[in-house]
Formats: sequence, structure tokens, C-alpha cells
Amino acid sequence: MPTRRKKKAPEETTAPEATKLEEPEKNEPEENEPEEPEETGPKVVSLNRELSVITMSVRCAQITADMDAYGFMDEDMEADSLHGVSSVLALVGARLDLLQAVVRREVNPALLWAPHNAVGEHEARVAEDVLLTEWTYA
Repeated sequence: MPTRRKKKAPEETTAPEATKLEEPEKNEPEENEPEEPEETGPKVVSLNRELSVITMSVRCAQITADMDAYGFMDEDMEADSLHGVSSVLALVGARLDLLQAVVRREVNPALLWAPHNAVGEHEARVAEDVLLTEWTYA
């Protein structure tokens, strides 16, 4: 009858010690961050930029609906397309409501301000654009 041999127990190994990554100093800008001057003045909104983004959003919803209507989508895309179009149009409607309240001076333009419509002090301003400046509270 053959005898059974015991298998050798695996040698215990230790995990290497975790090395701590050095954190960059907070005064130095990160490699991917653009170096922009700090905006110290009031927030300024470009009406032209805001309306351009709203126009592109409506166009996106139109293209998505057309692709669905003409059969250019697969089954998964068809299932999501109506929700996508509805979502984009809901955001456009909310943004237009807010814009309308800002133009009527019912809402501070600072609530409308976003990176896509911001005009910084260091930027050249277009003469034909309407600029909406944040209210200052006295």
C-alpha cells in the first residue's frame, strides 16, 4: 500500500510595507490645472454663451429624436432615447425659466453663473454680447 506524504506547508511571506506618497504642496498648482488669475470681482454672465449652450442642447435633443424616428439606433439606444430627450428638454426649460427671471431682475445673475457662461476680468469682452453682472448686496 502506498504511503501518503505530507505536503510542505507554504513558507510564510510578508507583504511589502506600504509606501506613503508625498502630497504636493498646496501652494504649487497641479500639473493639469491651468494657471488662471483669481477672479476677485463680481461674477459676470455672458448671455450669448448661455443661449449658445441652450441652443446646442435643444439641437442635441432634436438629433436624438431624429435618430430614433429614422431607425438609426439599436434596441438599447431606443430604450434610453426618449428618457434622454425628455431630460435634456427639462434642463433647457429650467435654465430658460432661470434666465427669464434674471432678465426681469427677479433673481441675482450669480445663480445663473456657470463655467460655460462665465466672463472673467482677464477676458476680452465682445461688444455685441449682453453681460449680466452679479448684484452686490449693500
